[in-house]
Amino acid sequence: MKKQNILLLILVFISTHTFAQNTWLKNFGSTQFDYFDAISTDDSGNVYVAGRMAGSITIGDTTLNKIGGSSYSYFLAKFSSNGNFIWIAGVNVVPNLEMVSGLAVDKNFNVYMSINDPGTLFKFDQNGTQLFQKTIQSWKPRLGNVLVDDSNNVWICGSFSQYNFSLDGLPAMPHHGGTSLYIAKLDSSGKASLVIPIGCNSISARMGKIALRDSLVYVTANGHFDVYIKNDTFAGANIITACFNKQGDYKWARKIFPSTSTSLEHITDIVVTSQHQVVIGGLFYNPINVSGTILSNANNKQNFFMASYQYNGNLKWAKQSNTIYSTCNAITLTNDDKIAVAVDYNFSFSFGGQSGGDGTSNKRYALMMSVDENGNANWIKTLGQVDWTYATAITVDKQGNWYMGGNFQSTTTNSIDGNNVRVVGEADVYFIKNFYLPAPGGATQFSFCKDGKPMQLVASGNGVKWFSDSLLTQQVFAGNNFTTQIDSAVTYYVLQTQGGAKSSTKKVTAFSFALTPISLTQSGDTLFVSSTQGKQYKWYKNGTLMSGKTTSSIVIASTGNYHALMIDGNDCINYTDTINMQVTGLFESPEIQVSLYPNPANDMLYLTSDENITELNFYNLSGILVNTLQGQQLKSCSLNNLTNGLYMVQVKSNNGVAVKRILIQHQLK
Repeated sequence: MKKQNILLLILVFISTHTFAQNTWLKNFGSTQFDYFDAISTDDSGNVYVAGRMAGSITIGDTTLNKIGGSSYSYFLAKFSSNGNFIWIAGVNVVPNLEMVSGLAVDKNFNVYMSINDPGTLFKFDQNGTQLFQKTIQSWKPRLGNVLVDDSNNVWICGSFSQYNFSLDGLPAMPHHGGTSLYIAKLDSSGKASLVIPIGCNSISARMGKIALRDSLVYVTANGHFDVYIKNDTFAGANIITACFNKQGDYKWARKIFPSTSTSLEHITDIVVTSQHQVVIGGLFYNPINVSGTILSNANNKQNFFMASYQYNGNLKWAKQSNTIYSTCNAITLTNDDKIAVAVDYNFSFSFGGQSGGDGTSNKRYALMMSVDENGNANWIKTLGQVDWTYATAITVDKQGNWYMGGNFQSTTTNSIDGNNVRVVGEADVYFIKNFYLPAPGGATQFSFCKDGKPMQLVASGNGVKWFSDSLLTQQVFAGNNFTTQIDSAVTYYVLQTQGGAKSSTKKVTAFSFALTPISLTQSGDTLFVSSTQGKQYKWYKNGTLMSGKTTSSIVIASTGNYHALMIDGNDCINYTDTINMQVTGLFESPEIQVSLYPNPANDMLYLTSDENITELNFYNLSGILVNTLQGQQLKSCSLNNLTNGLYMVQVKSNNGVAVKRILIQHQLK
């Protein structure tokens, strides 16, 4: 019996993800203080990193010299997924103090990089050649991150402190006395085609980050006072999160405001899941009110927080770290809609049911964390023992690998996540690749038909192992295709392994359906399958499939050995026994194709065939020949000399014979 249908294709996880495992680490820097700001990947798995350099830096066989006399110039470097250096490019923007605020790669492998202040957007081709530089022409222009949508439109967000600021000739955006905010859509040449204004009357307002999902654009920003969106005013909105469609229509907005007279909360990032769950992250010093949920901070120290909104803007959850001196610096999404978080902290770190870290009060440490849709931490991974290590950016590629970067100052130890780092200057940069193992692919429920034969369970992945217990102590098989006897319901637990890493565990259930008993019975010239529970039937003569015979009964027209199969509602197949049928009086030869009509017939019978029909023989149900008609090319015949009843009609041509059954019902005249 062959394996039957797979019922479910839903992945069910029964234990938390194990954390990602280190693959490689890169670090470089000048002899002075350098900063790692942004990281991104392309569809081929190449990774791009950007930041600020205070002096010349060397990567691979290339040395990039600092440009100009300002505090910093900016570097952009490209590496393969294996960590091989490809190219590095540098740019200079006065005053060269603020961070690289965004990095994105389009479908053609062009790279976009945004500088926070002065707000400047760069475009590079796939070889690192600069294609354009666009500096926003306003007073105190700043830019947040940059994104590219599936149509290669470029999206930016920014802020300005100037009346009637117009971007690329579009209608002037209103100014409310402080620093106003906006979202803009640009074409691939950098020209704006749409702006979405967000007003604010605080000079401390700063644009945060934007996220795209389907036809919507989401934004979170630091307002620090009153924020104005269309006709809505959000008083005291130290943080604002809003949703628009890509035509600029306003959908909803929510605010975070201080519960005390002062607040220093700051938003750092935003992501939106495939279910349009909006997740933001940042830091705060004083208690804050997140849509009615109060996050406390009795020590008034820097603390980590995240909040999540549903698709309609209703709060789903808001949570904080249970420790102090910690920051949510960056967030992104994994391929299975988990939230990947970059964190740095002092002492130790605890969030969403997980904890980690061995920091001391005067040192800083980095970690990465996976959080589910309910704000629970799947795992927390600390990165090691380099003193003063910061985590500033994170991304996940299409293959599920994690990349995180930051900068460090080493004083006593020189290792990050088990990798030795080379100390170059006062503060160097690093970025690390970790491979991530999801649960093995494949179905979580298999169904089979109980026929006593071994069945095969299939799971895709590397180093797949099967266990009979949830504690993973009883391994029963290693490999993707597990063949075993399935006589009743049975459960296995499956995971991937690679190096020292193990994936989360997937629960796989297999069960078998009993075969529906069937038999073959005969009534006259007709064979019947005893069960009527089938959804499909097939008939065989002398072991050969009969064309077009798919009902639960068949009229036998020629001598032979007949059997049938039935497919039931569970897609189980069962076979009947074989009956030998002897048909007397009917000349047997290769079957020809012919149609007789009408059926039932009255006084005339008509024939349709590609054959030249030369003879018709009528037999009653006792097998007695009762009428014969011969001719050179028969197309019809009269039935007036035959009585009402059921007849077998033998149709002959020079190439073969066919036997058809007709019912004669003469109409009374």
